[in-house]
Amino acid sequence: MSRENSNTPSGTPGKGSNFTGLLRTASLSTLFNRKRPYDSDGDENSTSVVNNTSDDSTHDEQADQHFSKRSKTAKAVERQKFLEQEQKYDSELPDEYKKFRPTGFRFNLPPKDRPVRIYADGVFDLFHLGHMRQLEQAKKALPNVTLICGIPSDFETHKKKGLTVLSDYQRCETLKHCRWVDEVIPNAPWCVTPEFLKEHKIDYVAHDDLPYVSDGSDDIYKPIKEKGMFLTTQRTEGISTSDIITKIIRDYDKYLMRNFARGATRQELNVSWFKKNELEFKKHINDFRSYWKKTNENFNNASRDLYFEVREYLLNKSEQKDKKHHKNKGKKSSSPASEFAANFTGDREDKTSRRRRSHSHQSSSSLLGNFKDWMNKTDSELSSSGKSAKKAKSNDVGEVNGDENEAANDEENEADHEEEEEEEDTKTLVSRNSK
Repeated sequence: MSRENSNTPSGTPGKGSNFTGLLRTASLSTLFNRKRPYDSDGDENSTSVVNNTSDDSTHDEQADQHFSKRSKTAKAVERQKFLEQEQKYDSELPDEYKKFRPTGFRFNLPPKDRPVRIYADGVFDLFHLGHMRQLEQAKKALPNVTLICGIPSDFETHKKKGLTVLSDYQRCETLKHCRWVDEVIPNAPWCVTPEFLKEHKIDYVAHDDLPYVSDGSDDIYKPIKEKGMFLTTQRTEGISTSDIITKIIRDYDKYLMRNFARGATRQELNVSWFKKNELEFKKHINDFRSYWKKTNENFNNASRDLYFEVREYLLNKSEQKDKKHHKNKGKKSSSPASEFAANFTGDREDKTSRRRRSHSHQSSSSLLGNFKDWMNKTDSELSSSGKSAKKAKSNDVGEVNGDENEAANDEENEADHEEEEEEEDTKTLVSRNSK
């Protein structure tokens, strides 16, 4: 009994001790991910779990689809109600007043027995074209309008919106000089209240229709819209005070250099010594860059002009060469090489060559007869024949080389030499005949 009691105690203590030991030896992940031995019952249970999971996912998808359909249907219904309400509000107004009604709210008809007082509030810092056009729209919206502008104080503006460039006094004075503004209210409240409207007898508040989030409200003009006292104006896209300030900050260095060039000190501009020297260095770099660019352009222009001048000179020279070539094209060549070639090609045959060829032909045909005739000539005939031969040779040389002085001189020298030899031969023959 004692053994049985010790080994198999009552059911609850035994199980508790086993569970405590399991927790000591295993982590929670091991505990919940412990694999069971495979059996048919376990397989069927796992299959049923998978099926249940797939059924749950399908049910969730169906529920999501049903919810999306319901939300789309609800949005469609709300949209339809909104359009019907808009049509109802438009039907209450004449056509000329429909454009002034804010979206989703009514618009009160203006009074006709007195001037209509329209109020336009704003910071109006760095008064620009967008402000002017808004005030012009408010002034021209209705006939007989008195336009009133409200300017919040610097304290209120800096607290709710941020730092301004101009003070509240400067902004008020700027609006007083705008042609569309009739009255200016300084220290105006940031949010328009019914008491303020009643005090100044205001009929409408003019502003663009976009919700203006400020002071913990989604739209500070919503109470005015609910009263039907909101007159809608259109914004001028692309210009605002924030855009102007952003542009100044973006080009901060350029504006600093501009003011330094105008004589401002770094103390006035609240600029450090290092920043000022950095800007001066940048200025010198920019000046050198612009000087180099200008010099390079001048050099390119000068090079281009020189190129055209040289080109014109070369073209003129080539034209003169062509003209000279065409002018001398008809003349015969007078160089020694051309003379030599002409003798063998047959391109040139002057009188001297023809005379010499005919003379050689005659001498070759009757050499003995010619010698007999020469022996029978008297002294006077020989002297006259020598002179005539000299004259003929000189004439032939002049005709062949009229323009070539050097060739003519050479031929004359050769002719004189031949004449001397002929005279000597003649004297010898005469002396023989006399003997």
